[in-house]
Amino acid sequence: MRKIIKIGRVHWSYLDSEKGDEVWLGFHGFGQGAEVVNHFLKTLRPDARILSFDLPLHGETFVEKGFIKPGELAELLGKALIETDVKSCNLFGFSLGGKVVLKMVELAPGKIDRVVLIAPDGLKVNPFYGFATNTVIGRLLFKLIIRFPQPFLGTSWILAKSRLMNPKIHDFVTSQMGNKEKRQKVYDTWQIFKKTVPNLDDVRKKIWRYRMKLTLVFGINDRVIHPKLAKKLSGDNCKSASVIMLNAGHHLLTKKHAEVLKDQIQ
Repeated sequence: MRKIIKIGRVHWSYLDSEKGDEVWLGFHGFGQGAEVVNHFLKTLRPDARILSFDLPLHGETFVEKGFIKPGELAELLGKALIETDVKSCNLFGFSLGGKVVLKMVELAPGKIDRVVLIAPDGLKVNPFYGFATNTVIGRLLFKLIIRFPQPFLGTSWILAKSRLMNPKIHDFVTSQMGNKEKRQKVYDTWQIFKKTVPNLDDVRKKIWRYRMKLTLVFGINDRVIHPKLAKKLSGDNCKSASVIMLNAGHHLLTKKHAEVLKDQIQ
C-alpha cells in the first residue's frame, strides 16, 4: 500500500507491506524508485514489514521548495516508527539511499537495530559535489553544464579513452547526464541533499556505542562507489561491520544478489 509522510517541505511517498515480524525502512539509489528496494527486500527479508521510500524528485515523493534539513531525516524515522507502532527498526540503503541511512544513524542511533548498506554514497565527499552545491560559482558552472554539456561530456570521454579515468565511470556519467532532463535532476537532487552529508566519525562512534549490526555490501568491480571505501566504516580489521564483496559492479539490487545475500545476512 502506498502512503505519505510529510516532513517539513517534503512529502515522502512510500510503499508499506503492512505485515511482518520486523520493520525495515528502505531507500533506493539515484534514478530508481521505491519498487526496486521493495522487491529486493522482499527477497532478502521475506518475513519483514517493509517501508520502501521514494527519494525526493523520484517516484511520488516531492519537495515544495528548498532542501532537506538534517533533523528532518530523524523526524522521518520517528514518524515511521509511530506508523508501525515499534520502538526501533532496521535500515537499508543503496547508493544515494545509503547516504540517507548514514545520516539517520548519526541523528537517531537509539532507534536503529540493524543497518544494511549496499555501495552507499556518503563515505567520501566528492570535491566537485561540495563546489557545485555550496558555492555560487559552482552552482553557476553546473547550470552551464546543464545547458551546454558537450565540453564536460567530451572531457569525460577523452579521459576514459586515454585511461586517465576508468571507462566505467564515463559510462555512468553518460547514463546519468545524457540529456538535459537527467542533468537537471542531478543538479536538483544534489541541492536537496546538500545539508545531509554524514559525519563518519560520529557515525562510527554511534554504531559502536549502540551496538548496531552493520553489514556493508560492495561490488568488487564497482567504480562508482569503490569497495575500498568499506574501511571508512569497518576499519582495517572489519571489527565494526560485516563486509560482503560480490562479484559485480554498481548495479547490485537484483533478485540474484538478494538471494546470495539472504544466506549471508542472518
